[in-house]
Amino acid sequence: MAGKKKKQRSTMRQLVLTARAGRTALSQRLSEIDVYPGQDAVLLALAEEDGVALRDLAEKLAVRPPTVTKTITRLAAQGLVEKRVSAEDARQSRAYLTEAGQSLVGKVRAAQEEVEEAALQDLSSKERKALRKLLRRIERSLGEASSSDETENDE
Repeated sequence: MAGKKKKQRSTMRQLVLTARAGRTALSQRLSEIDVYPGQDAVLLALAEEDGVALRDLAEKLAVRPPTVTKTITRLAAQGLVEKRVSAEDARQSRAYLTEAGQSLVGKVRAAQEEVEEAALQDLSSKERKALRKLLRRIERSLGEASSSDETENDE
């Protein structure tokens, strides 16, 4: 095996592996406060806008409505969220943080910040800024590709 060059991973494969490592690290940290993956985003979104319609929450989090409904049901069972029928439209449900849910928000933010700091500890401030900028460009490119694929499929 001596003398063989290690095959370089594709950029997309590296991006997927890095995202997976980040999710794993965050999941471990969140499990310490009895929060499951995905619940953190919901709790933080509700901390920003309590009483949001489930449909709007799904859109904000870029997930399908059934995913939000399932997560809200689990959070309600844990006593962290309360689901109520909308006063304006009885067909719509809204989600509200309970006191217990509100008390977890700071811990969730801290967990996310700790994982981010660990992930980026070897990068300078300038490198971090460049990385965020590059990731946003990749996200836009993938979003544009996805939009054009949907348009082509509609024709």
